[in-house]
Amino acid sequence: MKAHLRPDPAVLLIAPGIIKWTDLDFGLPHLVSMGGYVQHHTGVRVELLDLNYEGGDHRQLARTLDELGPYLIIGISCFSSYDFMRTMALAAFVKELYPDVPLVTGGYHASALPTDLIYDGSPFDTAIVGEGELPLLGLVRQLLGGQAITRGIIGPNAIENLDDLPPYQWQLLARYWPRAHQIGRKFQIYLSRGCTYKCTFCMERAKTEYRWRAYSPERAIDELERLSKVTDLSRWVVNLADPLFGYKRSWRRQVLRGVIDKGLLPRQYWTLTRSDDLQDEDVELLAKARFSIGIGVESGSPEMLKIMRKTAVPDRYLSQLMQLGQLSRKHGLSWAGNVIVGHPGETQETMRQTHAFLKELFTTAKETCGWLSIDPFRLYPGAQVHEQMADWQREHGAVFHHPTWWQSWYDGALRAELVDPSHSLDFEGRVRFMYDHYEPLLGEVAKRFRGQGRDVDKVFLRSIENEQRQLSPRARDQLLARAKQARRQPTAPSGSPTSDKSGYLGHGPSPANLPLPIGLHVKDPWVRQREMAVRRVLAAGIVRGERLIEALLQVGPERFMAEDVAKAMLDDRPVWPEREGAAPQTVGVSTIAMALEALTPDGGERAADLCAVTGYVAALLAELVGPTGEVVAHHPGGWLSARSLSRQLTAWPQIRVIRGDPTLAIRGYAMDVGFLGAALPRLSTPQREALMAEQGRAVLALGPRFAKQDLVLVHGTADSCQEKPLARVRLPVLTGKAGWLRGQPQVG
Repeated sequence: MKAHLRPDPAVLLIAPGIIKWTDLDFGLPHLVSMGGYVQHHTGVRVELLDLNYEGGDHRQLARTLDELGPYLIIGISCFSSYDFMRTMALAAFVKELYPDVPLVTGGYHASALPTDLIYDGSPFDTAIVGEGELPLLGLVRQLLGGQAITRGIIGPNAIENLDDLPPYQWQLLARYWPRAHQIGRKFQIYLSRGCTYKCTFCMERAKTEYRWRAYSPERAIDELERLSKVTDLSRWVVNLADPLFGYKRSWRRQVLRGVIDKGLLPRQYWTLTRSDDLQDEDVELLAKARFSIGIGVESGSPEMLKIMRKTAVPDRYLSQLMQLGQLSRKHGLSWAGNVIVGHPGETQETMRQTHAFLKELFTTAKETCGWLSIDPFRLYPGAQVHEQMADWQREHGAVFHHPTWWQSWYDGALRAELVDPSHSLDFEGRVRFMYDHYEPLLGEVAKRFRGQGRDVDKVFLRSIENEQRQLSPRARDQLLARAKQARRQPTAPSGSPTSDKSGYLGHGPSPANLPLPIGLHVKDPWVRQREMAVRRVLAAGIVRGERLIEALLQVGPERFMAEDVAKAMLDDRPVWPEREGAAPQTVGVSTIAMALEALTPDGGERAADLCAVTGYVAALLAELVGPTGEVVAHHPGGWLSARSLSRQLTAWPQIRVIRGDPTLAIRGYAMDVGFLGAALPRLSTPQREALMAEQGRAVLALGPRFAKQDLVLVHGTADSCQEKPLARVRLPVLTGKAGWLRGQPQVG
């Protein structure tokens, strides 16, 4: 692809988007800082893209990239481990478009496990470990000087004095400012970096080690004042996304007084800090400056606090949390306490201790200004637990069922928490305690919660309500069912032989082998549903073909069938016809994907959807055989419904709709590949002869009427039909001359 011929090649920095699609932050301060730093020192043009906000599909993304080029270098952020799979797929897509442009990455995951991104055949040329400003500037200067960039892994090379950074260049977000309030509820900015503490579960150490650095108080206030001139702060919840806000007491108080004195008051500030050093004056200043704070309580068990390395003096730590509860009521400071349940070493007893402490902290008084956020332990690369898993297993009996969970396309968040904490506590025991004990406690907190008497209170209340919903009995049972399924698809242990040179351990295609990036249109619920379905079949190893993956991502089933049916299909829930023998509207997406993967339709072939009630499979086949191919949609209904189906499929002119008995469809016309989404008793002699005559391929279910059948790939040759079982399935049976039930075909 040729970019528009601008005279100044750009440094392009891309945020790949995140899995979460609600309550998104706006701002990209890490990319704004790096881009501004490079621009300040070289004068090079810098462009930023946040794929959360671009919308469209991969074709639209390619056009956008073309418009912003040409490029000196492209950087893609792998900010967290949850981004890994999408980052690698996006990198492959970008490298295909611009093979001669150096491609670089960085972020927390790149800092923790750079060899996940740099390997023989990787689309990335360079990975930056640690902070990005100085290493990226070095790469850009190499290119401007006519040199090749340093390849492989570079860094860390941190900024020692943050005041050396130029001011945030918020104009780099000019592409998004006109609709900033539509695409994000919170504005994100950093005023400090790093954390001096050594908590075992935190990956912050992978990026910045154990040093805390901040803008001077004067510079911090200046950055907030500059931001207030770019956007109306009163319309934002401003997220000060520092790993540890206000580590030094004098700095904290000077910044808070500056916020108050200059009236830099947004709708609300939100930040993370600790309660250890918060005194009466601090809580009063935080409340007056419109701050809400998140406190990593983590545990109410003295034993667990030591195991987590949260504090060396647990009794003092817990008493200071109780003091925060009292001071917050005195001054009206809203705050949230985050708790980790199931950290390695956890037992039933330590969980009970934590629950008892939190009950005292939040429900002893008639009201509370705090609320609870309950999280399971998650295994993060770069954290001490991850780096010393063998020690945790030996000392506490912890079992990490998915030690490389980020290399799975599906259910990464679940796999990250699929841990047996100790000899005496397994995953299911942790889940049942967490859900059964904390949902009632959250209800008590909600009854007692006292807000600030402003409209922002509904944000806090919504957080409490969301926590309650996430800990419902139904959510608990769904989690346990998903965990049972995930256990049957283990990833290889760390250090074991891997399936490709990248170290990828998943069951589907390597992330760098996907034909297009995903997660580009996160606010469209149907796109999210399709992508989640594709993630699931990728993780299960059902599909590997790039063209099939693209077709599944591009063709929306909701345009062909009722929304509840489409959702059930994507969720792999059976939708049986009301009358036995009627042709089903659809079968589960896994069955469809398995059939099309086995058939491998090629460009220019003749394909058939042998039971086309809705046309969804016909559309997939049309995408696979392309404009030079032919598709027959064999419809079992009447003329009116056949004409309606034809109108639905006008976007694919290579599709022709015909009517007839689906149980006889294989023998009706010339066909290279065909799929019948229903069950027959057996393959009849005429059907075999038809496949042999055309040397065609078909997938259909053969077997019992009231039990599971064999999903079979039948391949006709000149003198035989070869049958290859694919899976055991349970599909609806059909009425028809070759079906289980005799009579006229009917639509369900």
